[in-house]
Amino acid sequence: MSQCQPMNAASPLRNGVRRELAAEALRQFSEVRFVALGSSMLPAIYPGDCLTVQTFGAENPRRGEIVLYQRGGEFCVHRIVGILNQGEGPVYELRGDALADCDPPVAARELLGRVISVERRGVSLEQSSARGMLRRAMCMVIRHSGFAAPLLLRWHAMRQRDFLKAGSPWTGSVQTKTERP
Repeated sequence: MSQCQPMNAASPLRNGVRRELAAEALRQFSEVRFVALGSSMLPAIYPGDCLTVQTFGAENPRRGEIVLYQRGGEFCVHRIVGILNQGEGPVYELRGDALADCDPPVAARELLGRVISVERRGVSLEQSSARGMLRRAMCMVIRHSGFAAPLLLRWHAMRQRDFLKAGSPWTGSVQTKTERP
């Protein structure tokens, strides 16, 4: 997938096929790009950010990395917060930065790849598994407060509108396509 395209809720069948194609591409050799829709990874990933996910290759997933996994036909992008070694291989504890609880344990076979870049308003943001003290503090506030995430999302939406109105040269970098059923 060369362009970032959001999954359109109006055509779930088409999105299911896209997810399966993306998952197969990652399992085989490749990388995929898509638009993030949720807010569980605030402040690292905002809705509308373009994510590039690359297969793991020979490197094993590490604690602190943001990864894509597939469960029940759905994609989820969360951070690895723990790795447990069990009989059949490692099991990963994942959690969205803005969430208080971890996801149910994720088997290695469910992991599809790691997020290698996040593009926001046409600018590529560096992804590092090492998070600074300020980012950890922001995650803690978002995770344990009922008002921080909605406030942050409103602020992001205002910045996005201003960015698009300004006619920035970066506007064309992240391409989205509206699909009709």
